[in-house]
Amino acid sequence: MKIYNKSCVICESNQWDIAYFGPIREGSHGSIHNNASVYQCRKCKVQVLLESDCMPNEYYETGEYREKLKQSLTLDNAIEEHELLNRFTFESIWPLSVRNKKVLDVGCGTGSLLDAIKGISKYQVGIEPCQPYLDSVVDKGYVGYRSIEDCIGKQGPNSFDLAFSIQVIEHVLNPKLFLEEILALLKPGADFIVSTPNRDDILMSLLPKEFSSFFYRTPHRWYFDSESLEFCARSAGFEVVETKYIHRYGMANTIRWLRDRQPAGMKKIKGIDMLADNLWKGYLESTHQSDNLYIHLRVPNDL
Repeated sequence: MKIYNKSCVICESNQWDIAYFGPIREGSHGSIHNNASVYQCRKCKVQVLLESDCMPNEYYETGEYREKLKQSLTLDNAIEEHELLNRFTFESIWPLSVRNKKVLDVGCGTGSLLDAIKGISKYQVGIEPCQPYLDSVVDKGYVGYRSIEDCIGKQGPNSFDLAFSIQVIEHVLNPKLFLEEILALLKPGADFIVSTPNRDDILMSLLPKEFSSFFYRTPHRWYFDSESLEFCARSAGFEVVETKYIHRYGMANTIRWLRDRQPAGMKKIKGIDMLADNLWKGYLESTHQSDNLYIHLRVPNDL
């Protein structure tokens, strides 16, 4: 097992504990990367995957990451996944409004979230490092940039009323710097919604060995619970308005994991109806054991 001797990029502590050592996912389920090391900072509680086990940044720029992710989903499931992400994102900002606002989506993919708010918001901008996906965004008529730096250079600081970054922060090299750069793009009082997988997912406690090898994966450098995510956001200069716990998958997914040690995703099990699913999701969200975190941040007015 390798030793992690770097200072934490969030809190600058150099004290770490091993959080996990073993096999992790390469990307899609079934592809295994052996003997990876995950460490937890003693101060801010963030977890980090050893850099040598991480996917290189070029993987995102070429689009290979998104294409491999698609290979683990059918077309119908891929569409359903995007629709669910959009729905959960809108649930997370309720009762915020996007009406007449200048909106930024960081890590926008092909622009599905921008599509959802077009016609309501005043102006939509996407940032996407993968050139083929960025081309798709621009072809739709949106303003698009490959990096936050490019966006700041063209749009200028303090430009946006509202921003989103859905399932991105876990991929970046430095999450605190990532948030600081987005802070510079936002107006005083602007809102920012960030989502990431929840390290306190109930399956991490029910099946710590089996689910850990699925939860930890080479594309994700960083692993957050609510405490570490809020610490990172405040360190970057944001105010934390609210953290929401949102669970995407129904009871069938949990049962399949317990029975077969395999994910069910969106698949259903006969006899489990919508009421049972909603009760299960409500329980997990109320006990903070959901599979996703959504944090609502705000730029201080006196910044």
